[in-house]
Amino acid sequence: MSNILIVADGKVAENFIEKISLNTLSELDYTIVTKNPKENLNSKIVYEYFDATSLYRLRQLFYKKKFLTVFLILQSTKEAKIIYENIRNFNKKIRIVALDNNGILKEIQDNYLSIVDANELLANRLYQFLPNVPSTAQNIGLNEGEIMEVVVPFASAYAFRHISSIKQINWKIAAIYRDNKLLLPKKTTMIKPRDRLLIVGNPRVLLNVYSKIRNKSSKFPEPYGKNFYLYLDISHDKKRALDYVKETLYLMDKLGDKKLVIRVVNPNSLELVNKITDFENGRVRVLVSYSKINEAAISNDLEKYDIGLILVSQKTLFKNCFCKKLYDYKKLVYIFGDSKFNQIKEAVVVNGDEESTEEIASVTFYIADALGIDLSLRNYSPEGDFSNSKMAVELFETLAHVHNTKVKIIQEKKNPIAAIRYSKNILIVIPFKPSFNFNYISAVIKRKVEVLLLRSNRHPKLLTPID
Repeated sequence: MSNILIVADGKVAENFIEKISLNTLSELDYTIVTKNPKENLNSKIVYEYFDATSLYRLRQLFYKKKFLTVFLILQSTKEAKIIYENIRNFNKKIRIVALDNNGILKEIQDNYLSIVDANELLANRLYQFLPNVPSTAQNIGLNEGEIMEVVVPFASAYAFRHISSIKQINWKIAAIYRDNKLLLPKKTTMIKPRDRLLIVGNPRVLLNVYSKIRNKSSKFPEPYGKNFYLYLDISHDKKRALDYVKETLYLMDKLGDKKLVIRVVNPNSLELVNKITDFENGRVRVLVSYSKINEAAISNDLEKYDIGLILVSQKTLFKNCFCKKLYDYKKLVYIFGDSKFNQIKEAVVVNGDEESTEEIASVTFYIADALGIDLSLRNYSPEGDFSNSKMAVELFETLAHVHNTKVKIIQEKKNPIAAIRYSKNILIVIPFKPSFNFNYISAVIKRKVEVLLLRSNRHPKLLTPID
């Protein structure tokens, strides 16, 4: 048998002993040291009545019995510290669990001492009741937040997505609780609103994942940021700069309370710059760079002004420092085309790989709803093979029902580039991957549909970052 020593005093100790009396483990015996006599109805519990701060009495008890673990549960942390020091006087390695009511024991460096900080425990428990605070495992694992539970909101970007479409790097969805039942997720399992996800992984990563799951897609362009950033290079955008400003303002009016930062570079026309600065007001700020701007300055703008959507012309995008570091900003990117915002009639997703398509689905639905335009998922295959599009089609049909909107599912035996070329007044939503290569020759060789679509200036595009 393994004997547990409990040095007890106070209400917490009484509750702890009562719990042990009702739920004793068969392989454990308990010795309880206390100053006050207690009625004992449990044969597996033995009481010893003496003052545990006495080194002599404590040593004698250890000579009579061998203990596996010692619990110090006392109202006075000072007494607990004295008892701890007395035990260490003759036993250096026995495991001790001590209740600390006022932080006195925190200074002790001992690998065999576990401290239960009462104040921190209560504060953490109260903190869990705040809205939007993730529930973390308290009594298993490392107790560092590496096990977490999160409820999926109805408008979450993770709702109605298959497990296979979610990149789980340094974290995993270990289980799903739905309708009071435990589901062990498979690649084909679809996450639904009100599901409780049990996620495990690096604690810092989990906090970021929690934020993404809880963020509702209806706050476009969140979670990428809140405001808009229009980048105008006058050396490339001179003819259409004012049109770009007006288009951006049109989009802002459609999407609600947003602010716009206009960064003007290469201002070789004072008259044009003055016309742009005339748009300044409480919602619009114009920043003019008379010297060369670098990536650090752009990055600073995006962070300072909480930017979620970058707007830029195709030519400026390819001719500036945007291209190489664009993905690192983790922002939505709108690329102007020949069609203006108020001319766009349809948002189009060209299905490439299903995982990428699922990741951009929620953003696409919100954009279509906010602009009051149609939405289509298009599957093009020169060989007529549409077998890899089943999950994407299922997701879009489900989201269409949720958003109470229509979605056109188009499957045609065509080359995607040729098919899109003759479409009019469409916005192409493209998944923006870390491996995205803007090089046209590379895109042709590797047959990257996304990059080939990007090279056309006819249609406006929305790049949506994915993991």
